[in-house]
Amino acid sequence: MHKCCSLRLKRRPQRRTNGLQFPLNYQQIIGWIVCVVSVLVNFLLLTRIQFDDLKFASLIIYSFVYAVYVITHFAASLVDPGEDDLRKRDINILPEFDRTIHAHVIENGRCHLCNINTTDRKTKHCGICNKCIFKFDHHCKWLNNCVGRRNYTVFILCVVSALLITLFTVILCLIDIYIYFVSPQELSSAAQTFINCTQLEDFNDVTKKYCKSSIYFLIFLVTFCTIALAIACALLHLLCFHIYISILGVSTYEYIMRNSHTKSICCKSCRTNIRRLYIINQDKIKSNAIVSSETGVNGENITQEHDNEISVKNFINTLVTDELNRARIFFLYEKSKIHPSNEGRS
Repeated sequence: MHKCCSLRLKRRPQRRTNGLQFPLNYQQIIGWIVCVVSVLVNFLLLTRIQFDDLKFASLIIYSFVYAVYVITHFAASLVDPGEDDLRKRDINILPEFDRTIHAHVIENGRCHLCNINTTDRKTKHCGICNKCIFKFDHHCKWLNNCVGRRNYTVFILCVVSALLITLFTVILCLIDIYIYFVSPQELSSAAQTFINCTQLEDFNDVTKKYCKSSIYFLIFLVTFCTIALAIACALLHLLCFHIYISILGVSTYEYIMRNSHTKSICCKSCRTNIRRLYIINQDKIKSNAIVSSETGVNGENITQEHDNEISVKNFINTLVTDELNRARIFFLYEKSKIHPSNEGRS
């Protein structure tokens, strides 16, 4: 594998200052390729299909939104989200973390790798970029850079602009598909030249209206619309997620850590309760067998049905209690490491 690109995220011996440093991430390169292809298709094909007024409007909208996307994308990639004290220092090779000496990379507000005092309790040391990120949110593979407080705003603007591009592409494709079936003569002259079979006077003749060129035109619109819609759904999901965690007041990293923490607790509790219920049921089966030898078959069936009903109720109650505990832990979970600047507030 070429040294300029990497599939796996590996720790750098020196800290990364921006997302354009080698090795680049393959998802980053794929994102660039998708962007270039979409620019070529949208400006050279899709806008030329529209009628005159819509063609002019689409060119303006695409030019503006693509300009915003490119600026915010490279801004989010080039901005160094590291701590202020760290950005003032020279780029040196950092030592490997020794867990026999320290339990965590950052303890009591000091990073044992960067050798700096962090300014916020949400500062995290990214092992991929190998530096402390001020108010760390997550490491973005598409940017090949961490997202922190300094580039979070441009990251959100990048997502919003990419979402607007895909949504506008979907709208144009749907408009063209509608015009194609209702009044194809309203399409641009370039489109009518390609699907000249739709310009015949007898539009009721199916064999003439849907000729070979016309089918290719329709396949292009449907395929491009489907791809744009799939990307738009993914971007909308990402944007809604960041809106949701901003309402909760947590970062992406904190949300993932809290969910994994509560999930592990609930899974252990659930397995313990299931094991306990299984043991109780086995004990009841044995006791029922003894009772059945004394009371007969009818007594055994009544007792067993009653015990099974009680076991099911207990099991449901246990699951409900676990879910309530999970919700309580999620909202009351607190980090065990407290930054010195926040000790007086807690």
